[in-house]
Amino acid sequence: MPSPPPRDEFGKIVPHNHPDIHDDYHVIRHIVPPFDLHFDSTTNLVRVSSGAYSESGDGGMSVDILEWMITDGLYDLYYLSDDKEGATSLRVGDLRSLGLMVGWDPDGGHPQHGAVWGITNSSKRRRIAKLAVTIRKAEGET
Repeated sequence: MPSPPPRDEFGKIVPHNHPDIHDDYHVIRHIVPPFDLHFDSTTNLVRVSSGAYSESGDGGMSVDILEWMITDGLYDLYYLSDDKEGATSLRVGDLRSLGLMVGWDPDGGHPQHGAVWGITNSSKRRRIAKLAVTIRKAEGET
């Protein structure tokens, strides 16, 4: 079992680089149509928007920690809610090289849930988008 994530005095997980999430690990980002897709008029293609790599209002970009899923006998798309969702993979070391933190953020019934913190602007979102490798295209993505 990984070491517990750090929490503030109210019990909320604070942004951190978790020591048990190694740089050679990968995280999975869910791509939800139509919100995470963008029509590119120069190529006439529908692609994943860099906005898909934003932090939520609660803080942090939600991800699944792939190597922990594999250890627990789950496949990479296990947590996708339906066939319409897509997914991309990101190497943890690449995210950290951008100055981002990758930590454990477990939620009820999802012990392999993590978060990426420090995505402060559109430039970082675009850099993350360039690092992302498509695992499965979202419905409507070309």
